[in-house]
Amino acid sequence: MRYLFLTLAMVCAACDSPSITMAGATKTVVQVEQSTFSVYQLGDRVEVIRTNIEYGRDAKGIMARAIAAIPLATGCEVVPGSLDGDPALLTAKVHCPT
Repeated sequence: MRYLFLTLAMVCAACDSPSITMAGATKTVVQVEQSTFSVYQLGDRVEVIRTNIEYGRDAKGIMARAIAAIPLATGCEVVPGSLDGDPALLTAKVHCPT
């Protein structure tokens, strides 16, 4: 039983971590309507991780809110055609003004 709790604690702790390719990325937490996202930026790449639970009617529009979180967190525009992912994890390229 002790190992079950330890495993669950480790899994939950890893839920808000960027992928290995984003090591060293800057993290910004953003709330868009009822959704909370951790946005990781490394150069021209971003990963957006939804950190709250949403289902049913609350889940409608998660992708749009995740996309809206990117410029809020980074101040950069999403490069058209660069979005990939699902409602829990979204990746994109950004173009930042210089």
